[in-house]
Amino acid sequence: MTSTPHDALFKSTFCHPEHAAAALRQVFSAPLAARIHFASLTLQPGSFIDQELAESHSDLLFTATLEETSVFLYVLFEHQSTTDPLMAFRLLGYMVRIWQAYLKRHPKETRLPAILPVVLHHSETGWTGAVAFQELLDVPPGTLALMAEHVPQFRFVLDDVSAEPDEALRARAMTALGRLVLWCFRHARDPEQLVARLSEWDEVVQEVRRAPDGRAALALVWRYILTIADPPQPEELMQRLLVAAGPEAKEEIVTIADYLREQGRLAGEREGRLEGQRSTLLKLLRLRFSDLPEPIAARVLAADAAQIERWTERVLTAPTLDDVLTAR
Repeated sequence: MTSTPHDALFKSTFCHPEHAAAALRQVFSAPLAARIHFASLTLQPGSFIDQELAESHSDLLFTATLEETSVFLYVLFEHQSTTDPLMAFRLLGYMVRIWQAYLKRHPKETRLPAILPVVLHHSETGWTGAVAFQELLDVPPGTLALMAEHVPQFRFVLDDVSAEPDEALRARAMTALGRLVLWCFRHARDPEQLVARLSEWDEVVQEVRRAPDGRAALALVWRYILTIADPPQPEELMQRLLVAAGPEAKEEIVTIADYLREQGRLAGEREGRLEGQRSTLLKLLRLRFSDLPEPIAARVLAADAAQIERWTERVLTAPTLDDVLTAR
């Protein structure tokens, strides 16, 4: 799994060109989609999002043939509770990074491939912000028209599944797994409802199961549901999931649930050991340097295992408190 369960399911599904191509074909206008050779869709390495947004954004970059040339298709998945009003600005920065990486690989090029930006969004409110970069500029509309040729202009393609009816998602001309994953994102903020409605999607689930590697794909879906759910009675939710998913999914779901429980137990043990190591380091620091400033104590309590290990190695030999925490 990557940084979040949303990120993990998004990337594990749509990193495959067959799922991504079907999804992208849906969001572009028919005349533009007709000019893109989706069979040539190829995943590119790397991520271009800001590190501080990694918990709420994921991205995938593809290339495809566009008539006689090539084009980048950049998909940004936004999974946060509200709309980012500066999304078009953030996209502009990501697009510049994509072009910079391209020029680094092709230093002699004097022209740039086009980038088609797509935002896949789900939130409590649905999308409420601008989709065009020029809408962010603080310029009167009449004057903006006069400035149009001098300022950046682009619109990103918005695929907002926040309020799309289940029937519309089911009817999309996409792979069964792609439709099922978008439906999971659509109901991710209410896992109880997601499980309650799962039986209505049995036909799609069975279509996924019959596809190559279908069981592995469904295992990721079950893992996603069990990971995002935080019910007061987790065993009851799992039993309802077993009923909704059908008997064919029992072994998959039970195996994943056991794995997640074991991972939770190990994580608890690791955190317990780390808390003990932090407490020991604080005691050593106080014995060596007397009272600790509150910011220093807070820094120790927030440190990870590697930092605690480095600082503990220094505590008996470093001449000052600052040397303990900052020496290389």
